[in-house]
Amino acid sequence: MRIGKLFMLMLSILLVSGCWNRVELNDIGIVSATGIDWKDGKWQLSYQVVIPQSISGQSPSPGTAAAVNVFSTSGDNFQSAISKASQETSRRLYFAHNQVVIISQAAARKGLEQLFDVYLRNADARETVSVFLSKGSARHMLEQLIPLEKIPGTAIQRMIANEEINSSVFRQMTMHEVLKDLLGTTQAAGIPSLSVGGTNESMDRADKLAKTNTPSKVRLNDLGLIQKDKLVGWITRTESRGVMWLADYIKRTTTAFTCRQGDNGLKESAVQIISSKTKQRPEQQPGGEWMMHVEVTAEGTLLEYNCGGDLSKPPEVDKVERAIEEEIKREMEMGWQAVRKHKADVLGFGGSIRQKYPKAWRGMKDDWPERFSRMEVKTTVHVKINTTGMSGSGFKKMQEKARS
Repeated sequence: MRIGKLFMLMLSILLVSGCWNRVELNDIGIVSATGIDWKDGKWQLSYQVVIPQSISGQSPSPGTAAAVNVFSTSGDNFQSAISKASQETSRRLYFAHNQVVIISQAAARKGLEQLFDVYLRNADARETVSVFLSKGSARHMLEQLIPLEKIPGTAIQRMIANEEINSSVFRQMTMHEVLKDLLGTTQAAGIPSLSVGGTNESMDRADKLAKTNTPSKVRLNDLGLIQKDKLVGWITRTESRGVMWLADYIKRTTTAFTCRQGDNGLKESAVQIISSKTKQRPEQQPGGEWMMHVEVTAEGTLLEYNCGGDLSKPPEVDKVERAIEEEIKREMEMGWQAVRKHKADVLGFGGSIRQKYPKAWRGMKDDWPERFSRMEVKTTVHVKINTTGMSGSGFKKMQEKARS
């Protein structure tokens, strides 16, 4: 009985005692996004810190106070810059909720070895953080407020997640994915960039969000190519989607196409790709060069059609499928020519060769960028339209029938 009472007493003491390592919200500054710039020969780190009062609606003037504050520190290395934060803020920076890292073009061309080293050594670093590039200042991107979301870092993270699922022009690159690609077979990675579109007016004041439209907005822009730890070049959004086709990263996307020739490139029809699969098959050519056979199989739903013909007839559907295949081939060719120019294998071609021909790969891995740029690529595309919609002949044909 005494032992039982003693046990219950000890248990009650444990239950009412506090946590030894708890974090008080009043003592920390929650970082939602981080920016990295190379400025005046030093690393400049910028922090987007959440203001809890503005998020909870307890601000003295609701609707006019920004939910975040941005400030910067600089140093010869990342840790020295971070350590200086205590000189500018009353709270300890807390990075557990950091969602976004934005790297400026100048910093990316300087080299990101120190950044990656910090993430590999620091047990508290979040490898799920989304990584972006910026052709301008990374701090400037952190200062931009975004409609519909109080915290810009959250908005940007949701933007790339939505893009990856519904458009697939860009892939969501977490720090884990970046490190995996750069430490992998080809040591190359493609990272999407952010830009301020519209009038380029800075959206750094909350009162600008009170309007029904904003003069500027943050948007996804080009794809940056990283080789080893440095930025080597940029490719456009159209070229980026070609890369996604070649590398088997297309999940769902909308492709515009034309059924006519000589229309100045006008694409009057569109299909939604709902599933796709890309297969790579390397083949060694006479003379030691390599060819990559890329086969794409895709299924889709016709969203818009202005090419004429009766889609209730299978031969007409076949013509549409061939037109879509040609458009996908064109995008893949654009993507291939773009990356081969920069000698950055973000397509995984080297990995396919290593998997199938490990002995041959060992002999050419040291000069792979040069060999990659000399490769030939042969593409094959198979598209199947699952449904053409409720109308077989289209609005114009139905209108003509109604007149007769």
